[in-house]
Amino acid sequence: MNDDIVGHVVGVHGFKVRVELASEIKSPVRAYSSGSNVAIAINSYLAFDIGAGQHAVGIVTDLDTRENYEPDDEELTLELTKPRRIAVVQLLGTVEQNRTTKLYQFNPGISILPTLDTPAAIAKVQILNALFVDAPKRNRPEGHGGDDYDVAIRLGNAVAVSGQEVKGSFNDLMSRPLAIVGNTGSGKSYTVSRLVQQATKERSTTRARIFILDINGEYTNAFKKNEPEGGRKPNHIYVNGKEFGVPVWMMNTREVCDWLSAGEQAQQPALVNLWSVAKGEEERSIEDSARLAAESIARIDQLIMLIKGQGPYKGHNARQVWSAYSGFANDLELNDEADELVKAVDEILQANRTQHQSFGEQEREIQDSLSQLRTILADFLTQERDFTQQSADKPIYFPLKFLSDPSELLEAARLEEGDNSFRQFLRGLQLRIGNRLQDQRWSSFFNYDNLGLSNFKTWLNTLGIGQDLENGSEVCVIDCSMIGHEVLPYICGIIGRLLLEVREHVDAEERFHEPWVVVLEEAHNYIRPRRQDEPRGIAISRETFERIAKEGRKFGISLFVASQRPSDISPTVLSQCANFVMHRLQNPDDIEHFRRIVPSQSRRLLDQITILSAGEAIVLGSAFHIPSRVHIDKPEHVPSSQSSAPHVGWHPDTKESFDLDSALKNWGIEEDVPAPVKKKSAKKNVVKKKK
Repeated sequence: MNDDIVGHVVGVHGFKVRVELASEIKSPVRAYSSGSNVAIAINSYLAFDIGAGQHAVGIVTDLDTRENYEPDDEELTLELTKPRRIAVVQLLGTVEQNRTTKLYQFNPGISILPTLDTPAAIAKVQILNALFVDAPKRNRPEGHGGDDYDVAIRLGNAVAVSGQEVKGSFNDLMSRPLAIVGNTGSGKSYTVSRLVQQATKERSTTRARIFILDINGEYTNAFKKNEPEGGRKPNHIYVNGKEFGVPVWMMNTREVCDWLSAGEQAQQPALVNLWSVAKGEEERSIEDSARLAAESIARIDQLIMLIKGQGPYKGHNARQVWSAYSGFANDLELNDEADELVKAVDEILQANRTQHQSFGEQEREIQDSLSQLRTILADFLTQERDFTQQSADKPIYFPLKFLSDPSELLEAARLEEGDNSFRQFLRGLQLRIGNRLQDQRWSSFFNYDNLGLSNFKTWLNTLGIGQDLENGSEVCVIDCSMIGHEVLPYICGIIGRLLLEVREHVDAEERFHEPWVVVLEEAHNYIRPRRQDEPRGIAISRETFERIAKEGRKFGISLFVASQRPSDISPTVLSQCANFVMHRLQNPDDIEHFRRIVPSQSRRLLDQITILSAGEAIVLGSAFHIPSRVHIDKPEHVPSSQSSAPHVGWHPDTKESFDLDSALKNWGIEEDVPAPVKKKSAKKNVVKKKK
């Protein structure tokens, strides 16, 4: 036996191999003149020579020893002269040496399995480098001839192999959704910081490419952003330390209707009309056309019922009703067919000059003409309303008066005079709008005039999109740590939707230019699984990021999904994640959730997820050749997420104490505490006895 061989194959079961270890192998470490290497231990790697310069490579998942043998006869047990020590190896793929370059290359496929008695050897350094360092190359751009389209990005060192660095595909990690999960204190924020710092190293620019939705305010230090002047204030959003807002005019009709809990029957149409009218004169004229078409249809219905002698219009004059139709329809630009139908109805009505409504043989003809004209108007109305809806969904600025002035809502509803019942029906919607304007939790929706966010391009430029910013960087930290729990899903959902829609509207050949990554920190707060009684904001946010997870790759936008409760994240989002960095997890539901979605050869590795130390993780996915247990490198600048030290903080001699006054000031609660009132001492009544 040479120095690398540790045993031989005694069983092959699918892609699992049983290796009987050589009796002289007593230590898990094999010493060489150049150093030492792990020979046999859980998570160590073995290679099997299968001929033609190829080696099957596997990871040790189980170790066992047997000192006796029990045949089928239960009364007989044979004692072995020396124990049999067995290692179970899960095969991962094949490593082949290139005949020209002499370099080893990894192939995840295994066409030839090791046979019985095949020697099992410690994986050489060259084989390990092929597994961990030479990361797969992904996403070759169309027309790119060289091999420099992708690079390996370092994550850390393999736990089982001392000094063996682990790298992943830069393109794959940054272009496809990545899940980073683990219990609190396990190292998630350090991993996020490390990956983003590595991705932006030597690629510095003043245009934003990575957007971090910072829910706990911990990434300011990691990316050297300025703290907000005067500290963070309640209900405020900050971008790289400067106050920011998500203007209400950037909401689409679905979002504003959910935000205001508008009723479907009348409140939603009125609110959609208000949104379209508020967003420009072009939309106003479109809505006017829709109103005229609706009134014209109403007059046609009235005339048809009059001709049939039905309804409340019996006894009215047909020519007067037709004249009312003409008053509404004259300003509509319909097609030639409509003009011919109008002409036909005019001729019939002109021929019938009596006051009674009997049209004789022409009754069927006029009814058919009116029905066809009504169909044309209905199609026209549908097209106008669809266009109005699309216009209302655009992020177009409007002054806040459209929400603060109740008359604007009534005007948008297009009420007829005297329809007091309908006004009463809208009163609840007006009340909710007023409550939102007064509720300081939603102030980041209404501060756009104070911040100068007067158009959508200015808002994007503030994020670092579309132009180089002075003192800007490729990392944009959106600090949402002071936002209320109810408000947060709306903020995150609207920002995510707008980033996706901006890229959707770029020309197809330019969608992949300067791709973006959105980091969802504490994602379980706003992309939860679908539930029947969920808040409307959660549904908006979840649907936004489900769409990015499913379709974002085609438009050059991807996600980092970081959470301590993966089972509380939308399964649609997690199912689209191509790569996983899994820190320590303890909850059985979370662990079982991953067992169902990770490849079968990685499930044995998940058994170790409960015993990972802080900073360790199991990494797997298309950015890596094989799943492995890795100690993630510490970021250059760490986030503000360290755990407290009660042993030091509670010591009697410590000079650091909790600053209650600062907390109340930052919270916006500044109260003058009255001086304590001194109680007067009670005087005893003394009764003097009479002499």
